Amino acid sequence: MFIEYAHRLALLSGGSDLTGDGFLPNLLLGVVVAWIGWVAATSGFESVREWWTILRSESLSIDAALATGGLVQLQGRVRPLHPDATLTSPIRNRECVAYEYTISKVVQDSGESSLDADTAYRSFVLTDGTGEILVDPDEASLSLTTTTERTTKTEVIRERTADASVEFDPAAAIADDGTIPKPIEFREGTISPGEEVTVVGKATPVSEEVPGDADAVMTAETDQLTVMTDPPGNTAMRNAARGVFLLVLGALFVLFAIGILRAALLDIL
Repeated sequence: MFIEYAHRLALLSGGSDLTGDGFLPNLLLGVVVAWIGWVAATSGFESVREWWTILRSESLSIDAALATGGLVQLQGRVRPLHPDATLTSPIRNRECVAYEYTISKVVQDSGESSLDADTAYRSFVLTDGTGEILVDPDEASLSLTTTTERTTKTEVIRERTADASVEFDPAAAIADDGTIPKPIEFREGTISPGEEVTVVGKATPVSEEVPGDADAVMTAETDQLTVMTDPPGNTAMRNAARGVFLLVLGALFVLFAIGILRAALLDIL
């Protein structure tokens, strides 16, 4: 499919084939396709790296992890740094320390058009009874289990999108029964206070007092941090599948780009 799309781009850019007259458009096309392949391959490599990080991390209690200084896997419950250090999820209005959501219009059974998406997070304390870790995540480190809801009911859509900046008018083409033709899909994942999560990273002891009186800190800036709400094995397998797919896709794009660039160069020699 992507090869056909690339050929269409070449035709639209002024070159019906890879001739000297179309050298610059085809050169540009080759560079764009190569860049897409590089981005896909890089993302795939990161997913494979995350899979390997989860796989090789040892599951320990927090007090045991403080003595290792290496990559560990911790299970514990979430506690906000203080009562006001929480968020409210946009779709289900849940108190949480992190959320991610997407709102999409279902175009057909095999596709969707994104209307809105966002991710937000706060630092939190992970505790397991043996110690406490201050976890400072970023967007890339979150792996949240999501719930999905599809609906055509305008009443539900208005309720779900009351606080979201969705650029569509749910009142358009409303049927007599209060529904719209295309379903709207709501997908949201959260980390709630008291929820049990798994964190993979390096626990760095701190000599000075840190927020929440934690014994150590895990940060996304310096460590290979992953925060999971589903079982580690599921997250690892999902990362592995995604990584392999993106690596293969990236390689195909790069090979196709090489073919475009090689043919374009040969035509002007």
